[in-house]
Amino acid sequence: MKSSITYLIFLLITGLLLKLIVFLFPQKQFIIEILILLLGVIFTGIPHGAIDHLVAKKTSETRKEKFILLHFLYRYTLIMLIYGCVWWLFPGLGLCLFIFLTAFHFGATDMHYFRKKNTILSFFYGITLTAWLLLPHQADLLNWLHLIIPQKDPVFVILYFLFKIPTIIFILLIGLISFPERSKRIDWVLFMLLLILTNKLGLIGGFAFYFSGWHGYQAFNDIKNYINSGNTFVQLWKKAIPFTLLSMIGLIVVYAITPDSVWQNFGAPAFIILISLLTLPHMQVMQNIYNKEYIQESQGS
Repeated sequence: MKSSITYLIFLLITGLLLKLIVFLFPQKQFIIEILILLLGVIFTGIPHGAIDHLVAKKTSETRKEKFILLHFLYRYTLIMLIYGCVWWLFPGLGLCLFIFLTAFHFGATDMHYFRKKNTILSFFYGITLTAWLLLPHQADLLNWLHLIIPQKDPVFVILYFLFKIPTIIFILLIGLISFPERSKRIDWVLFMLLLILTNKLGLIGGFAFYFSGWHGYQAFNDIKNYINSGNTFVQLWKKAIPFTLLSMIGLIVVYAITPDSVWQNFGAPAFIILISLLTLPHMQVMQNIYNKEYIQESQGS
């Protein structure tokens, strides 16, 4: 408990320093946000998904099934390719899938941390959290979406409706749904302050700060407890290096073979789409951690 509180305080101090830098150099805000995104993706974003094979192996052992790494990688890659085709052919549907998958995954991780078991509430929490991270930045969000989705897509009808909801409603719902038992309430207060801070770091910066600073770190801890290997956080992070490097090489290859005009016109949204391709197979693997049996076991220990 003390370590998680210490880490939350560390995140708050880091976030405040980032906000100070943005305040002092407002003309550099976009560059600062991109740096937050890139550093976050490198240090926890990709690495916490780069040990999915360890989670899958542990799950197979629990089910007394044989684990074959090549089969796992084949399924993982196939899911990514199928999702990539959905983005290409039906960008509106691809976006909706990304939002729902993100909400489901964020909700599972955070509600597990606050010792909540209700799957429906977990998903609703994730939707509310995603709305809090995205909707306050209306202009930036619309500019991004107009680059990747046709303007007549029904997604925009839903979006304009959501824009009418005061953002304070989302943070209040997040706090209400996640409000924990007494032993986690200091963590909860610090976490709520952290979410309020993300709102001040911009669309990219705020989302990346939550995703990498909080979600990625907690996912690492959940994986460490699940595979029960006795590894420290740093040792587990080192085990993620091979597939982290492989993922980065893949991103570099995609960048190299993609026409420059795509990056000039679409830039960061295209990068986010590439990262989103990892979401579906990663969430499928991680869900084994957040099933009822594991939640009960971890809470009882």
